Amino acid sequence: MSSPSALVRPLLGAFLSVACLLPATPAAYAQGGNLPELGEAATRFLDADDEELIGQRFLRQLVAMDSYVSDHELRHYLNRLGRRIGASAHLGGVNLHFNLLKENELNAFAVPGGYITFHTGLILTTDTESELASVIGHEIAHLSQRHLPRMIANAEASKIPTTAAILAAILVGGQAGMAGVTLANATLLSNQLAYSREFEREADAIGIGLMAESGFDPRDMASFFDKLQRFNIVSSKDVPEFLRSHPLSYNRVAESEARINTYPPIAHESSVDFHLARARILALFSDRPADARQLLEDRIARSSGTEREAWRYGLALALLQEGAFDEAEKVIKEVEAALPNTPQVLGAAAEIQGRAGDPAGAAASYAALVERYPTADYLRYAWVETMLRQGDAAGAKRVIRHRLRRDSDDYELYPLLSRANVALGDLSEAHQADAEFDAAMGRYEKAIASLKLALRENKDGSQYITQAVNARIQELERLEADRKLREKE
Repeated sequence: MSSPSALVRPLLGAFLSVACLLPATPAAYAQGGNLPELGEAATRFLDADDEELIGQRFLRQLVAMDSYVSDHELRHYLNRLGRRIGASAHLGGVNLHFNLLKENELNAFAVPGGYITFHTGLILTTDTESELASVIGHEIAHLSQRHLPRMIANAEASKIPTTAAILAAILVGGQAGMAGVTLANATLLSNQLAYSREFEREADAIGIGLMAESGFDPRDMASFFDKLQRFNIVSSKDVPEFLRSHPLSYNRVAESEARINTYPPIAHESSVDFHLARARILALFSDRPADARQLLEDRIARSSGTEREAWRYGLALALLQEGAFDEAEKVIKEVEAALPNTPQVLGAAAEIQGRAGDPAGAAASYAALVERYPTADYLRYAWVETMLRQGDAAGAKRVIRHRLRRDSDDYELYPLLSRANVALGDLSEAHQADAEFDAAMGRYEKAIASLKLALRENKDGSQYITQAVNARIQELERLEADRKLREKE
């Protein structure tokens, strides 16, 4: 008889093929309370290695999507905020990774392995950082409480088609998922989906606690619920994904509000980073790029203080996109005077400098900013890109290699390293960089092929390169063999 994990693993491919398109949940989690024991049943059906495999394959598909937002500044903010909220969650050593899709829908979803993805439309809909924190907390809770494995474990006695249907219903979400499920017994499936509604209440409860523990106001979760409901009333033809797949029942909202009222008020002022992130999304990833400037000017007119300056930062970026360099430079200098020592603003000034015809000056500006703000990794990416544009491939390579010696997991540097090596004529090293990016994406066979090309391009016959590349090929072959073995078990 097949093991429980063997029954589930054939379903993982289906999960990975649709995960990027699926809705998840809005709202929040709370630490503590009368929460169920996770137990061992869930682990029997989807263990940590399975979840890591799902996450790795999901990321590979996510970054290949046309709507994937590779903006390092935005993802830096989301990861910093998300890891702050998830610091007190019980994630069993799973690292959180936050990503962004250019989609206007109000949506976010969590994938086993610690991957949480937001649509740009959701972030633009939030008015406060605590509202955004409520969504982050809720998604973290789905991971910490291992809701997908527990849903599968709850169907332990069922046959494979029923388990597959339940998994499909979880992935598609709520009643929308039920419409497309025909393999399972309707009564059993209905019971499983009722259990998923309990997961939503559990996630709300845990999210509230995570918000409070990380210094955000849980009352803003209720305000976000209210916003979604009002949006639904006003626009019934364009129901938010959150409400379509996870309807906000009166009981669920009432339970959340009652729990929120047990916490003392928390005065949280949205950070400048939050305001800048929304402005950057509106300027660079708007659904209607031609309207971005007008939308930003309207928001500038209706706001004040830090929020107004953030929208003006967005306006400078929109002007840059239009090629209005003089106007963009004038606006960003005014923002810099109002928000001094803000790395995002200073980085925008350097970008305008480079795009306006002074890439060498921009590279020098970025070099100083990277030294001044060493944890703002997005500045390092911009610095490398600027050096490559100005033809300083050697300088770019030097910066990348220095960074990779400190953090070899910074996989997005490898394509830049490959570009630098190609510009320098170091094709063997370019293929090695390509291989490391593919290895990070879990494409071991493709990585091995790139390494064999690296050996072929080793024109000088360097024994060091030959030995290092052959050792890496053997390591990747073992990883690929182990993965294939797990998939067959």
